[in-house]
Amino acid sequence: ISECLVGSEMCIRDRNMRITNQMISNNSLRNMQKTMANVDNRTTQMETGKKITKASEDPVVAVRALKLRTMVTQLEQYKDKNIGDAESWLKITTTSLDNITSRLEDIQSYCTQGSTDSFKTSDRSAIIDVLKEMQDMINSEGNSTYAGRYIFSGYKTDRSLAFNETEDIKKYSYKITQHLNADDLDMKTVVLNGVNNEDVDGILAGTSTYVKPDKEQVYRLNLAYEGISSKDSQGNAALSLKALDANGNTIDLSGFTQTVKTTADADTYYQVGPDEINIIEETGEIIFGENVYNTLKQADDIVVDYAKNKFEAGDLRPEHYFDCTQYTEQSDGSIKTVDYDTYDRTQSIYYEVNFSQSIQVNTEGKNIINDDMSNNINDLIYTLQELDAAEKTEKKLKSMLEDNQYASNDDAVKQINAMLEDINVEIAIKKETMQKTFAKNITNFQGYMDQVSAIQSDVGSRMTKLDMIRTRVTEQYSTFKELKSENEDVSTEEAALNFKEANVVYEAALAATSNLVRASLIDYL
Repeated sequence: ISECLVGSEMCIRDRNMRITNQMISNNSLRNMQKTMANVDNRTTQMETGKKITKASEDPVVAVRALKLRTMVTQLEQYKDKNIGDAESWLKITTTSLDNITSRLEDIQSYCTQGSTDSFKTSDRSAIIDVLKEMQDMINSEGNSTYAGRYIFSGYKTDRSLAFNETEDIKKYSYKITQHLNADDLDMKTVVLNGVNNEDVDGILAGTSTYVKPDKEQVYRLNLAYEGISSKDSQGNAALSLKALDANGNTIDLSGFTQTVKTTADADTYYQVGPDEINIIEETGEIIFGENVYNTLKQADDIVVDYAKNKFEAGDLRPEHYFDCTQYTEQSDGSIKTVDYDTYDRTQSIYYEVNFSQSIQVNTEGKNIINDDMSNNINDLIYTLQELDAAEKTEKKLKSMLEDNQYASNDDAVKQINAMLEDINVEIAIKKETMQKTFAKNITNFQGYMDQVSAIQSDVGSRMTKLDMIRTRVTEQYSTFKELKSENEDVSTEEAALNFKEANVVYEAALAATSNLVRASLIDYL
């Protein structure tokens, strides 16, 4: 036995160790298996184009492959889906905002014409219909959708901004809490005891008392909805008015008289004393006397609770704008109650469009279409309607003077002339009111357009940012895909060359082994 140094290890060899044919055969077979495995590996690489097919072949390549595949998959999700969805959402938003801006421009154009009374008497009814149509079109833009989701409804993407014609609106009722402030207080010019077309015949017949019209200016708050109610759909009291100062302290309103006015009180809607408050259900207005106004103008927050039990298609859904309770009548007659806490809360929806990078895709409809805009359009419509009604009364009175039934009656002629004189004064007042209302709304609708324009700019900047992110993600995707390929894939040329090399070694091993194992000890006996 002798010792020899191999590398840094000591090994002991038996100089007289006997090597048998069986040992040679086993070693040859084992080496042949390794050579065949190498050929198989090279064959698999050439067929699959991959360096490895299982992690045990090369753990380093396998671990790196998992990381790179995850990166590529995520980038592909961002590039092909998230960014595309975000872009589509923003494009639809841009289109809707453009349409809303066009409608607001049209309304402002009418305001410019109305401020100078450029409307022809015969056109006023048509203009009223056009304004109503404009309002419906603006609200319908608020119901724009992308992939079945409403884009202006905040988190409630399954619910339209305004009620649709296709749904059963009658099953909904609400108790609403609306917050206003002293800036929302305005003055309204009204004609008390105006000459009504329907009352003319009764006055001439002596069955109705004629009272001369009188011009009055009243203070008011305009609520978000018309047709409000002092009781909710369950019959519970739902109407209250309170005011808070800047410190959150309650302002005492107990010394003022509050009266709910229904349609039966139409003649006294705007007749209010200094210490009185008239809450008009039909128009959704709250009318204040002088002393009440002087108290409320110091308020920082005016909180009004009321019920709204009947809605129409196109009405804005309260849950998108106010703290409210929704009552929904179920098919079995039971009532489902849901509370919404919406006031002064943002509901921004973000899409992740790159690693640790998100972008807001939605725009809240309440920042574009709101109750102030609806109330301003309604004011335009009402002033036209009132003027149109007065002119129709004037036309009727003039025709009555030519009617033999009245022309031969001196008392009737005298009464008709007196009413004509008053209706002319009333028309002059209502024309002036109309012009002032339209003139004031030139500024209002310019403000709405500026607001929409600011939102358009914001959406545009988000789209620009999204384009930059798309470029970056596309570059990252290409880079990581290339790295993934370099880590996992083998080129066809390299695979063929490796296979040929392994095959040559295998064939040489076959030849060498066949020569080695051909002779045995028997051959020499």
